[in-house]
Amino acid sequence: MREIVVQEIDIPNTSLAGCSLTHIDFADAFKCQLPENQPQNIDSVTRAIFLRMPQWITALLGLRNVIVRPFGLKISIDIEPSYGQDELKPGTAVGVFEVLNRRLDEIMLGEDDKHLNYRVSVQLEREEGKCWVIISTVVKFNNWLGRAYFVPIKPVHKIILPAMLRNGLENLTSNASSGT
Repeated sequence: MREIVVQEIDIPNTSLAGCSLTHIDFADAFKCQLPENQPQNIDSVTRAIFLRMPQWITALLGLRNVIVRPFGLKISIDIEPSYGQDELKPGTAVGVFEVLNRRLDEIMLGEDDKHLNYRVSVQLEREEGKCWVIISTVVKFNNWLGRAYFVPIKPVHKIILPAMLRNGLENLTSNASSGT
């Protein structure tokens, strides 16, 4: 299997995330090529990235929930999960992430909380016979707690997102090759 290379890029002008908040305090984006012969379907790609996270990321999210609970920050969402292979629709959830918006080749996830609002866009970009997956993240701090919260999150985010992207695309590759 070919190594999945993830590169950091500027947020595409076409990203739903880029124009979703009134003010942006943090933004980043990562891009990698979808392996050939993989489902080039935004729903399949989004599920692969956000439903099968590496165990160490799941453990970090659990630790985060324990730490932020005393501050009254959200630790879960009360949104109906998306089941099976249905189209991911606004108002449903992919794992712990709410689907806020979508279009043909892009799904935007996110949450508004008292300390910060965030949006994560998963976008497919097709060019010259290749398909690229782009994950863009934007964050707006709502108060000092949001700024303080994000200090340790920022460097970890830049490790977690590429790892989730790689892992998700590897899952797509292994599922496609095993016929599932």
